[in-house]
Amino acid sequence: MSVEVEDDSVFLPDWAKEYAREVAGSILLSGSPGSMVKNYRDKTALTQRQVSMITDVSRETVSRIENDKLNPSYKFIRSFTGIVVLSRAVKCYFAKSERMGNKIDLPYLERIALELDVNRDHFEEIAVSSLDSYDKKKKEVLKSLEA
Repeated sequence: MSVEVEDDSVFLPDWAKEYAREVAGSILLSGSPGSMVKNYRDKTALTQRQVSMITDVSRETVSRIENDKLNPSYKFIRSFTGIVVLSRAVKCYFAKSERMGNKIDLPYLERIALELDVNRDHFEEIAVSSLDSYDKKKKEVLKSLEA
């Protein structure tokens, strides 16, 4: 079973396509797919409830998947992979924009979200969570460098 990532996508960078394959593959091939889902969800800094709303399953279903009591469906893995890839894209793009002193091009990120089948409302939620997570991690790193 492979994850379909459009090779002819216009806005999705090659690294994002490869990361999508990595995320989906690690979930599908893991002896504990639930722990992989939880690990990736933690990286996005989204709650189970947020993931459940975006993937259109109940929070309890997300919990059961994360505890390996339920195998994730293909539809869930595809949707969840889009969340994880978009979260990383937002963080990477924000870090690059911050480093270069550029403004964030939200329409570009929104187009990436569309290619990952993430709707606008969910895009905003993922972006905010990702940026909060990025800021928190950045502060932790800077604080550790000061010590």
